[in-house]
Amino acid sequence: MNKFWKRGIAVFFALTMILSLAACGGGQKTPETTPAEDSTDEPESAGLVCLISEVPAGDPFVDLTWTGFEAIHEATGVEVKLVEALEPAEYEEQIRAMAEMGANPIYTMYDAVSLVALEIADEYPDTRFIPIDCNEETDLPNVTCIVVDSFEPCFVAGLVAALTSETGNIAWIGSLDIGVINRFYDGFAAGIKYANETYGTNASASKTFIGTSDDSVKGAETAKIVLDAGADVVAQAASQAGLGVLQACIDAGVKCIGVDKWQGDMDELVFWSALIAIQDAVPTAYNSYVNGEFEGVNSISYGISTGSPIFADIDYEELPEDVQQAVDTLMAGVQDGSIDVFAYGE
Repeated sequence: MNKFWKRGIAVFFALTMILSLAACGGGQKTPETTPAEDSTDEPESAGLVCLISEVPAGDPFVDLTWTGFEAIHEATGVEVKLVEALEPAEYEEQIRAMAEMGANPIYTMYDAVSLVALEIADEYPDTRFIPIDCNEETDLPNVTCIVVDSFEPCFVAGLVAALTSETGNIAWIGSLDIGVINRFYDGFAAGIKYANETYGTNASASKTFIGTSDDSVKGAETAKIVLDAGADVVAQAASQAGLGVLQACIDAGVKCIGVDKWQGDMDELVFWSALIAIQDAVPTAYNSYVNGEFEGVNSISYGISTGSPIFADIDYEELPEDVQQAVDTLMAGVQDGSIDVFAYGE
């Protein structure tokens, strides 16, 4: 199928979508707010900003990401739309459809759909593509990848876990054995290593995968295995399945660590959450695009140095004073460059 036939299909699909806007949360209500000011030196913001996701709404990380788009809508009045491309065959046609509709910028998540966006981005030179958490290198002038690296927040969580555990038997449970999930473990294990070397703890974290990201029952069953093995602190990076991990720990009376967003509202035993502040990065990236700051920038990483939230103040305030001091020392060291957290992951 040649590219002209593909584009014809995309145009037809786009017209169909215009007649039946049915995407989840897609700017159903537009408040009377003042759009961002235009400048002759800045790219004009289109009336539609979209997120194309290969995972449906209801997934905790997708929902967290979507709050960033709601913030864009509230601040600027621009319409925002979530497009669920749940089958690989849909990726290209959905991306083309949104580009033909005039969506600008177009955000994509996760890697599979983002890689398709990179393949066809040069066909839409006036559209800014913003892949989320995609580490693929690109020199395309209309693509800027934004990364909220899980390593740093998980590093801090690992430090806190090591200083909290009474036995040194810590468990980490992930959803799938893939690179993006292993990154959470790598940061967590590096934080424990830092604690051992800096504060004399003798802790280690087992590594277990559930095999799914959306089955909370399997998450709970996996948690019971590590709990039976004596873990007295359990961390999870398992999306919906991770909620089952946390609930199993709560039922067993064992301290546990949430991820992505603050999950301490489940129970006080969820005493820490490693925040992946994608909801802040999304509107920050949009503002950078509108202000013309993405020209020549192919990738931006948000973390401690950029002021992204790494943990919740409500959790920090409940820590013992010595653990608070350890967190303070770490955060200050990363900010001034005296501590390289990534060196502990080597």
